[in-house]
Order: sequence, then structure tokens, then C-alpha cells
Amino acid sequence: MAEVAPFDSALAEAPEGTRARFVSAPGFGWPRPPGAQVRLRFAVTQPGARGTALIFPGRTEYAEKYGRVMAALAARGFGSVVIDWRGQGLSTRPHNRTDLGHVADFAAYQADLAAVLAAPEVASLPGPRILLAHSMGGCIALRALLSGLEVRAAVLSAPMWGFDIPLSAARSARLVARLMCAVGRSRRHLRAGERDYYALTQPFEDNLLTSDPAHYAWLRAHLTKRPELGLGGVSWGWLNRAFREIDAVARRDTPPVPMVTFLGSEEHIVSPEAIRARMARTPTGRLVTLQGGRHEAWMERPELQEICWAETDRLLIAQGLLPG
Repeated sequence: MAEVAPFDSALAEAPEGTRARFVSAPGFGWPRPPGAQVRLRFAVTQPGARGTALIFPGRTEYAEKYGRVMAALAARGFGSVVIDWRGQGLSTRPHNRTDLGHVADFAAYQADLAAVLAAPEVASLPGPRILLAHSMGGCIALRALLSGLEVRAAVLSAPMWGFDIPLSAARSARLVARLMCAVGRSRRHLRAGERDYYALTQPFEDNLLTSDPAHYAWLRAHLTKRPELGLGGVSWGWLNRAFREIDAVARRDTPPVPMVTFLGSEEHIVSPEAIRARMARTPTGRLVTLQGGRHEAWMERPELQEICWAETDRLLIAQGLLPG
């Protein structure tokens, strides 16, 4: 059995019986020396009669943030597993820093996934698997599917298949990120002002995450009560590796997995153009635009969440995973 890990069920509003565990994964050079291990936290609900959902959070996110999503899945008969990627949540942080988002290689996230899937508490979960992934988790999910991850259906929220910046700015950012890494500054902050937690410093009116004030207040309450769960801005190394991974997966076709992808009409973090382009060439996928929605589909206004769950149910019914 994996090591017991803390999980704030009340904060998360997670299903009864949700628990968390720690597992080890390869360090990939940093934040540990080569050959060392990092410690990863994952949260897991009680087994579901209809199967298991793998939930891939986005950058800065943590398992408690998906408590309500786990509860919605439990109501549909699915158990859930949520991963704290390295450098996030209660997984190993670079030098215990919560202000810096850094990874030495995006391949490390695939090692995180492999370690969690191999944990006895996850490997023993019954039934078919489905996948839910948000933002950076959508990039990790695409690589995992391309590498053979088997799921019956996938639901993606604003997948990070590109960034919402002009082409000229993207070219400049790629060049600067490569140069900063080449001169040994890969672990420096991209912008010093991003050291603080976004939801605690950005007024609701100007935030890019959600148009729902209640959910935004909920996220702020999380970080106020449990600041150790938060994460600041990215490093130049993270940005450089993110561009490399985005470019690498962009050259490959989407695996033939039944899929629905949600995109807010007010998306300004990831690239709407990249999402639309990939979904247009994904015969097994469907793109759903949430009018007035921002970045986080599952944290949006109730009427937009209703659309998301209705579309998710439609997908699962079509795959025989829910009764029609």
C-alpha cells in the first residue's frame, strides 16, 4: 500500500471516503539529483460501479480543487483519481518553493502518471476508464493517449495545445526561453510579479479563470485556508519545455478516442485557434463552445456547468458507460 497522505475532504467537498496517498516517481534531474525520486500525492474516491475517471489537473492545481468534480462523477457511478503533478499541490516542490512552477522535462509528467497508475489503490479500481483533463492536463493527456493510455472516452477542458498570444510574441517568447535556459537561468521566474497566487491577487472582475463569482470565492478560500496548496508563476525552463511539448504533439494526429472538448468563448490563457484546429481534424471528437465562459469549464456558472455535464453524459451514454 502507498503511504497515507493528507487530504482536506471538507475543503474539497469531495465524496465520502475520498482518501489520498503518496507514491514515488523518477526525479528527472530536478528538483532532485539524477536517480533520485520525487514524492507524488494522488486522491482516490471509493470505487465506482460504472468505472473509474482519471482526472488530470492543470498547472497550479491540486486534488482538493476537483472535489466537486469527483462528487459529480460519483453521482454517475464513477470512482475518481486526481493527480498532484510534481511541483504542485502536496507533491514534491522544487526546494519546497510554492512560488515557482518549474519542470525539467514534460516527460516527467508521464512518469508521474505511470507511478500513480501503478499504485495498488489505483491499479485495483474496477471497470472501464474515462479521462477528464484541464489546461496543462490536456497537453499531458494528449501525450498519454499518443503513448497508449487506454480510456473509453475523454473529456477535455481548455486543453493547453497552444498559448493565447500573437504569433510574433510566441516566436519571441520561444527564443528568449531557449536563451535563458542556455545561459543557466531556466529556474528563474518568467515574470517576478507572478510569484503570488493568481486567485488571491487578481480581482474577480479581471480574472481569466471563471465568470462565476461563487466559484472564484471558493478557490480563494482554498488558498487562504491552505496556502501550501497554491503555486506561483512559471520558470523560463517550464515555458521552454512547454513550447517543445506543444510542438511535438501538434505534429501527430489525435488518437481515435471518443472525445468532447469544452472551450469558453472568453478563453485568453490557452489558444482557442489550436483547440479548434485539432478538434476539426479529430473525427472522434466534438468541440463545445461555452458562450461567456472563460478558462475553467468545471468551475463556471451553474448554467455552463449544466451544459458541460449534459455533454459529458451524452458522450458516456454513446459509449455505453451510462444508461440512455
